[in-house]
Amino acid sequence: METINRRYIWIFFAILITIMVGAYILNTIKTPYLNKPVPLRSESTEEVSSYYVVKDTLGVTLLQTGLPVHVDDQYIDEHNVQYIVIKVDGQNAVADVVTKKEADTDSATDIAAAVPFDKSIPAQAPAANHVVVYHTHTDESYTPTSGKASQPGAGDVFTVGNIFTDSLQKSGVSVSHSTAPHDPHDINAYHRSRKTVAQLLKERPDAAFDIHRDSAPASAYTTSINGITTSRVMIVIGRSNPNSATNTKFAKAVKAKGDSLYPGLFRGIFIGKGSYNQDLYPTAILFEVGTETISLDLAENAARFLGDVVKSTLTGGI
Repeated sequence: METINRRYIWIFFAILITIMVGAYILNTIKTPYLNKPVPLRSESTEEVSSYYVVKDTLGVTLLQTGLPVHVDDQYIDEHNVQYIVIKVDGQNAVADVVTKKEADTDSATDIAAAVPFDKSIPAQAPAANHVVVYHTHTDESYTPTSGKASQPGAGDVFTVGNIFTDSLQKSGVSVSHSTAPHDPHDINAYHRSRKTVAQLLKERPDAAFDIHRDSAPASAYTTSINGITTSRVMIVIGRSNPNSATNTKFAKAVKAKGDSLYPGLFRGIFIGKGSYNQDLYPTAILFEVGTETISLDLAENAARFLGDVVKSTLTGGI
């Protein structure tokens, strides 16, 4: 009888473990974490494209990005014209206008003055603004500088994060910058970085920033600001999370301040399918600083400008 009882106990625990493993796998499959796509290749094995092209209904290119694009994704361009994606065919997409100008309904001044947006945001650190910075894709690099687009665990994005951090600290903002690796660059990278950001959020920061670099032509990300050649920046918001509206409001405030201080720095705001771990915090946003086809020094310049913008957004200053 004792042997039979032990057998039932083992069977019970075996079933329980199977259910738990199955639930974890199902959750992993269903969670909308999306990565930049690997380059598509033709039958001749030549590289075809590593980015999506979004055009308006007249065929004018609106956006080139390595981020996956889906129907119902939205894009607010540099002029604050808002579009919604209505069709996706492979890596080509079509978007239609939603609003002519966001600024017509939400002025840049009103948005910037809205910080910290609502009372659900944790209290800021005593005596100073405090932000946290981390990198989900810790391999991302800039090919002209490093000779490769990916350096697992030692990507150029760490350098960009350091410059961004230094810019903020010099202006009086407290920063915790995590260089924890989250390789490989696969569908589970956001699951791994989730642990990092969850730990950082225990510091109750004013905002959390995930620093990346995009995969797009250099022309899409290169500009000149005050006579300095620099990369541009795109803000990314995940629409598949309960904080999406607040995240987007914060993103608009950052862009509005950037448009005021350094016109042309921001390409726009991409609101895509996924969460990007922004469900964890109402003022969490993702920055794409440049693209793999530009040199690291241009991304460093953008990071310095970006530090000024974030500082001014948090304080409401100029």
